[in-house]
Amino acid sequence: MYEKETPMPSIYVSIIPLLVTGLALWFSIFILDTQPHFALFLGATTAGLCAYASGSSWEVIREGFKHSISRTISALLILLIIGMLIGVWIASGIVPALMFFGFEFLTARWFLPLILLLCGAMSLITGSSWTTIGTIGVAAVGVSEGLGVPVAMTAGAVVSGAFFGDKISPMSDSTNLTSSVLGVNLFEHIRHMLYTTVPAMLVSLAIFTSMGFIVSGHGELSDVSAFSESIQQHFNFSIWLFVPPIAVIVLILLKVPAIPCLIAGLILGGGAYILFQGGSLEVLFETIHSGFRIDTGSEEIDALFSRGGMESMYDVVTLALISLALGGIMDRTGMLHSIVLKLSRFVGSVGNLTVTVLMTSLIVNVFSANQYLAVILPGQMYEESYRGHNLKLKNLTRTLEAGGTLTAPLIPWNSSAVFVYSALGVTTGAYAPYAVLCYLTAIIVAIFAYANIFTDHVAPTETEPEDQQ
Repeated sequence: MYEKETPMPSIYVSIIPLLVTGLALWFSIFILDTQPHFALFLGATTAGLCAYASGSSWEVIREGFKHSISRTISALLILLIIGMLIGVWIASGIVPALMFFGFEFLTARWFLPLILLLCGAMSLITGSSWTTIGTIGVAAVGVSEGLGVPVAMTAGAVVSGAFFGDKISPMSDSTNLTSSVLGVNLFEHIRHMLYTTVPAMLVSLAIFTSMGFIVSGHGELSDVSAFSESIQQHFNFSIWLFVPPIAVIVLILLKVPAIPCLIAGLILGGGAYILFQGGSLEVLFETIHSGFRIDTGSEEIDALFSRGGMESMYDVVTLALISLALGGIMDRTGMLHSIVLKLSRFVGSVGNLTVTVLMTSLIVNVFSANQYLAVILPGQMYEESYRGHNLKLKNLTRTLEAGGTLTAPLIPWNSSAVFVYSALGVTTGAYAPYAVLCYLTAIIVAIFAYANIFTDHVAPTETEPEDQQ
């Protein structure tokens, strides 16, 4: 966090790293068609140079990126474990079994709305959109291939459901983080979000139901039975394969932390691979590191199941490290503070204030590629503005979630979007138009603010506690 004893750069100096990062991202992604890592690294380097030229010492700059990275080590470790889990759960037959039975019970017409609801429920229980995407999401994409439902639509339903459940789950790390940044009671924060996320979910459900009827009406469904038979030929199925996912859900319900839960799922999945698929420890260890690979003679099935492993998450982890370094430097040296102070002149009304926070969160998300920074930084900057408008801070936390957390999977170079691509194999540009809930929630938040609907004010005789935890 920016400290006042550090000289704050001018607005003109502060926007230089953002301009450099934006131009570098545009050039690398749209012209060179390469990964965004170096563009963000160039932005972080520029931020460091600008801060140094403005009077910040190397120690302050280093503390900026060190602190920013250190607070997310657990999240990065979870990423690596999820990569291992995806590979092992495919190799063990868990994900293929979910796909196989999905073919038996799901139809193309109702597939999209059911996946939306299933991912929402799973994410609510687990508190993790990424865990849901990496397990049920992977299976859903496979089922959609067999049913003839476009994978982009399926990925959009998976992302919408997963992030909806994540936002209203008391076990979500990002939900807990957002409420704790401003000292808002967790359950007050969640209840206040329901006013905007539930309408967005209902509209999304209606849209995906309509999509299902349109898709099923084209008469171009794949031969599901042939797809199922091909899966069955290469995996041995047993009712015991459902023990690992059920065990993970039970552990989460017992409030066991995420890392032990995922490790338990990994160990049980490894045991299932050896017992039911006849695998060896040597191949299991290779799968954990490099992912599962299969050669069935079918390009569709090979592409579907050849994924996972710790290596599959390296891009996500390195992207997160670089983006956190960029955001940490700009935060600690006062650059983001300078920018947001300039934006504060546009917050005359509650509606304008809300839209400014939404846009600021989105901008931080775009240029830092990290949803946590998109919540923390604007939250700290606009706290006094909300108090000045006699607004309860739960209005701010709800806005931060809509503008920061929910837009993260819509930005191709954001760590959330990179994770979705790594897990599902669907590009951001393909699924983003169908991730309806992610952008619809922000629109509803803005409308409610301008219409003064479900916008809680502090009564004249009431003083909101500094810390409501």
